[in-house]
Amino acid sequence: MAAHNWPVYGHDGAVDFLVRGMTNGRLRHAYLIVGAPSSGKRTLARAFASALNCEYADPAYRPCGECRTCRLIAAGNHPDVMTTETDPTTGVLKIEAIRGITLRIAMKPYQSRMRVAILPDFDHAQPRAQDALLKTLEEPPDYAVLVLLATSLESILPTILSRSQIIQLRPAPAAIVRDVLVERLGLESVDADSIS
Repeated sequence: MAAHNWPVYGHDGAVDFLVRGMTNGRLRHAYLIVGAPSSGKRTLARAFASALNCEYADPAYRPCGECRTCRLIAAGNHPDVMTTETDPTTGVLKIEAIRGITLRIAMKPYQSRMRVAILPDFDHAQPRAQDALLKTLEEPPDYAVLVLLATSLESILPTILSRSQIIQLRPAPAAIVRDVLVERLGLESVDADSIS
């Protein structure tokens, strides 16, 4: 199992990279997490938001998963962590959703250290919608982090790519999935083997 306490499994390299950036004061204002569907992009983004805002005294143990901030982020109810959604009819990330995020991310944090915007399916945003994010990427507030999630880089504008730290996620190895199912979820070994 992982050496960190993030609720993320099979992506230790990505977690270590984000932890090093936070520890060394080299936090980027935009991250682009790329991986196959259901590879853990959203889970990693939420864990990152928790690590940035966790109330635990020792930064080495963030996210603690137990403080009020960590619980609110896990439940999707934290006022300083925002998430967009694609249009349920078209599956497109619309310009209105991105403009809403840029307006909210510009405000100072309500109760935490950082405002974090998570934009799933960013590769489903039209070029005009992606352009709406450029000003925020060029002049981000000091207290804001944007986390863009995508399955591919093909439809993302070069101007977005050049202003984002790209983190590639590979599918988690079957052995790690099996161990998580047995150790964390209490499944029987036979069931965990077939599921993984």
